[in-house]
Amino acid sequence: MKKLELEFRNEFKPKQTVFKIGENSVIMTPKIDEDFWVFRVKLIKDQALVAFPKFGTLGIGFALESDWNTNLPYDCEPEEIYKHIRCNRRYDGIKKSDCIKAIKILKKASVYYKKHETPEVLVEKDFDQFVEYYETLKEKASQK
Repeated sequence: MKKLELEFRNEFKPKQTVFKIGENSVIMTPKIDEDFWVFRVKLIKDQALVAFPKFGTLGIGFALESDWNTNLPYDCEPEEIYKHIRCNRRYDGIKKSDCIKAIKILKKASVYYKKHETPEVLVEKDFDQFVEYYETLKEKASQK
């Protein structure tokens, strides 16, 4: 088994925006890509397992995904997480045993993070602000 090392991005301060509309809430996230993580364990070449903020918890998945949004919350069992995300391994050289070990490392770090860190997560806004925010996003997306 190869030596796996945990990386931590202390400067990473994710924000989610929750818009309350009556009894309902709409949650919008920032751009999510391979650089959206708090913890990372590199496996091989450009592939890593990462833990990242996901709707009030931390998700664990591969940094580079062909099957987008294939991750599970950190409090799931390592074997369950691996079975769910293995489709995104990307390289045959990535061993199951390394993935399970990396998931355990990420789980332990995530437990600590959830107990001791208090990232800014939710900002409540009203419906008019939601519409303004949504229109701005649409405008930015149409410029690309």
